[in-house]
Amino acid sequence: MFRNILKFPNKKLRAKNIPIGDNEDIKELIVDLIDTCNVSMGAGLAAPQIGVNKEVVVIKPSSFGNENMDPSEYNEDYMVLINPQLEPQGELIKWKESCLSIPGLHAAVERRELTLVSYTSEKGENKRFIAEWPFSGGLQHECDHLEGKLFIHRMDKRKAAFHLGEVRRKERKRKIKEKRALKASRR
Repeated sequence: MFRNILKFPNKKLRAKNIPIGDNEDIKELIVDLIDTCNVSMGAGLAAPQIGVNKEVVVIKPSSFGNENMDPSEYNEDYMVLINPQLEPQGELIKWKESCLSIPGLHAAVERRELTLVSYTSEKGENKRFIAEWPFSGGLQHECDHLEGKLFIHRMDKRKAAFHLGEVRRKERKRKIKEKRALKASRR
């Protein structure tokens, strides 16, 4: 089921997230994450972004040119990572990111080119793999949410403030246009 995506600066996006227990049923959460990511046309989504402070991420490997090595039972386009642990390695690569929790912002951040990923699958299996660029960058972005970080927290504070100010200005302009259109339609 589609869920609303929390927008920055919602405090739940920065809160501590709880690991999933061995016998915890999260099928409904996985369905909600995948449906919400699909409808929002995202490359991935973390549970905190829909207000659930648990360590679950869904990601669409094809968005990064990768084959899905562990397709979800619910939707084979997505991979589900439960309690993921990342060990980023290699060169730093600068690239542009965006986030469903900060609509309208596209900005450059640095990520490591490789990531050793350990996680539990939705079948309860412990798995490991090495993600290469750019899939590595996408995984780092999504798993940052589990640590209460958004990609703006990977930027210099002044740059982040500048970009967030830009987003706020665009949102104000959008709201003003919306109000004017509403007034015009009432005439």
